[in-house]
Amino acid sequence: MQVLLYYPGCSIKRDFPEVEKASLAVLAALGYKVVELRDWYCCGGFPGTLAWDHIKYVSALRTLSMAYQQARELGASTIVTLCAFCYNTLKQASQLHEGSLEMYKRVADYLRDEFEPYRGGLRVAHFIEILYERVKEVAKLAEGRLKKIKVAAYYGCVLLRPKAVAVDNPDNPRIIEEIIKALGAEPVTYPYRTYCCGSFQILAEPSIVKRNVEKIAASIAGSGAEIVVTPCQLCLYNLRKYSNLKILDLSELVAYAMNLQESLSPEVLRAVRTFESKT
Repeated sequence: MQVLLYYPGCSIKRDFPEVEKASLAVLAALGYKVVELRDWYCCGGFPGTLAWDHIKYVSALRTLSMAYQQARELGASTIVTLCAFCYNTLKQASQLHEGSLEMYKRVADYLRDEFEPYRGGLRVAHFIEILYERVKEVAKLAEGRLKKIKVAAYYGCVLLRPKAVAVDNPDNPRIIEEIIKALGAEPVTYPYRTYCCGSFQILAEPSIVKRNVEKIAASIAGSGAEIVVTPCQLCLYNLRKYSNLKILDLSELVAYAMNLQESLSPEVLRAVRTFESKT
């Protein structure tokens, strides 16, 4: 059984336990043993939201140093996260020793009394990358349960930018659409699927988020989609707040298609109840 080291991040544990439950159930059904990182703490936040200096990477590099030690004990080679912001932060930090050596040395200096500096050895992956790699098994377990359902994928921006950490082609991603097809559903496309929802501006300038979400929702409305999925929980929150879209975290739709209903909240089950009559 392949072991995945799991980094939850604070927003998943605090605000989206239902996403965690569905995601871990899906990974278990795919045959993974998922082990949570010991003594984890905040990754430090998305680097793009902070001043452009080395301080923003200290927490992330410390996390990777801790993870590498535990991964060696477990025989694991991948650390997986569900949060798009955690993925982006950890992925960028994991590349410092290769692309930003001066910055890497400055960050490592903060940690030298506590950890052996992280120099690679772990793959940082997002949940959707794991799904995509096992898409044939996903299709087998889903048994075409979502046949005839039209699903729109909303990527947002954090999993696709910067290009160095993108999970797919930033200009024309297809990874989620391939997962949707594996569920038996029909993916639909629309112009604003990688347009920023406004992200963390929900805290400071919610009007920006409202404006962006309205554009995204109007674009989706013209696509014929019956349901929307996103792999980003902040996008999920923003789109739910400022639209009437039927929107789920991608993990929840996958769990439903794989008949893992015990992992889903009553709210999600109600949201997808209409699937039963159509399929």
